[in-house]
Amino acid sequence: MSDKILFTAESDKSIEDVIKNLKKNAPEYGFQVRHILNLGEEYRANGAEVDEGFQIYQIIICSFKRSYQAVKANNERAIVLLLPKQMVVYNKNGKTVVNYLPFPEDFIAQALPDDGDFPERLAKTCRKITRMIEASV
Repeated sequence: MSDKILFTAESDKSIEDVIKNLKKNAPEYGFQVRHILNLGEEYRANGAEVDEGFQIYQIIICSFKRSYQAVKANNERAIVLLLPKQMVVYNKNGKTVVNYLPFPEDFIAQALPDDGDFPERLAKTCRKITRMIEASV
């Protein structure tokens, strides 16, 4: 395994097509796309002068039933459950890029040292998300 923590996938597809594929593929991997945030629009709406053509989207996915059960069992899990379910999609050098930061098991175990097999299960979920991204680009 690489020392690089950030997972990156590139595609010749448009941003719109990659996002459409993420939405289509999410249920096959046990997720739903919860939110698609156009960061350029958000920046503009909050007073930032944004360059014409700036496109970057934050995609938030969730498995609502599993997430609820995990947080119900231990409220501290909310911090590590919510963060690894986000990715960004943007253009770079003529390619559509998806960046995702999967949490490794040892990081989760450091955050929640007394939480049984939860770190292993969440790390497995993060790997599933990378496979979903790969299927979508």
